Amino acid sequence: MNWSYYILMGAGVAAMVIGLLFSAARSRKAKAAHPQLSMDEMNQTLQRFVLQIKQETEEEQRKVKRVLIQQREELEEAKERLAAAEKELAALRQAGNRAPAAKPQESQPEERADMLAMRERYRRVFELHEEGLSPDEIAKRLGAGRGEIDLILSLASPRERGMAHEQN
Repeated sequence: MNWSYYILMGAGVAAMVIGLLFSAARSRKAKAAHPQLSMDEMNQTLQRFVLQIKQETEEEQRKVKRVLIQQREELEEAKERLAAAEKELAALRQAGNRAPAAKPQESQPEERADMLAMRERYRRVFELHEEGLSPDEIAKRLGAGRGEIDLILSLASPRERGMAHEQN
């Protein structure tokens, strides 16, 4: 029995030595795979990173300055166009004040013809509506837009709608 204890103790010690050797070999492999950077290498890497950030920041600042200058130029150009437009408007207003009163009378026949054409168009819209046509069908027949027909029908007073019916 005495010898059996020695043999078991020897086997246990051998197992522990083998385990330590394997763990030492693993730690060497891990160190080889992930070498630790020295302080100098870390400082150099950090300095390169900081330098790169500074360069990118300076480039972005230059871009912002260029955009700012461009916007200022566009603003000045817009101010000049506005001033020119205001001068032109003032000149047109002065010319309108000096214009003879006969001009509006010359355009009255044209305005009267336009007004008669509009009334005829409205009358025709109401007639077709009274016949039971939909706004889409009315628009197709008159060659007008659906929105125009809807607007005419919605804005017309009942009296105007009745006038179309009375003139038939």
